[in-house]
Amino acid sequence: MGAEGGHIVLTGAAGFIGGYIVEEALSQGYSVTGVDNFSKYGKVTRSYDNHPHYKLVEGDAQDVDLLKQLFLEADHVIAGAAMIGGITYFHSYPYDLLAMNERIIASTCDAAIEAFPLGRLKKVTYLSSSMVFESADHWPSIEGEELLIPPPHSSYGFQKLSTEYFARAAWDQYRIPFTILRPFNCVGIGERRALGDIEITSG
Repeated sequence: MGAEGGHIVLTGAAGFIGGYIVEEALSQGYSVTGVDNFSKYGKVTRSYDNHPHYKLVEGDAQDVDLLKQLFLEADHVIAGAAMIGGITYFHSYPYDLLAMNERIIASTCDAAIEAFPLGRLKKVTYLSSSMVFESADHWPSIEGEELLIPPPHSSYGFQKLSTEYFARAAWDQYRIPFTILRPFNCVGIGERRALGDIEITSG
């Protein structure tokens, strides 16, 4: 599954943001292996499912052995898998969001740490959130202030801040290069209500 741009492994590939990442990566000449367990929406179909440079692996991002085998063939890993939903979802599943997402990011980092010295992995990109600035008392927030202000009040925001600590710690100890992305209020075509989310009508 060779391509000019190198090979990307993306966890959470069947999600809303993941779908856009796959499309963009393929258009830029990368080959992509997506990993997803379809826990957010259930089974989905995408326009690129049969693209010659795309492969979808149905699996859990908590499976370190699976991720390690995939990461050994990757130039770049994008850690996009997470338990996530709308605002009502955040309030309905605060413990699950914290516990599940912590397990996912720990497994992702563990696999990257094992694969990094053995394969061709050059970098990990982590999807965080603007929620790391949830406790900010002035705006705009300046890069670095997430380390100085009080931690986020929500379990989701707190865990995303934890994700950033995982990224920095993996660099500090194992020298795995990283980038952190903090999406903010992402909306667009392809977003659906997460399984387990609750519809609240307005008006």
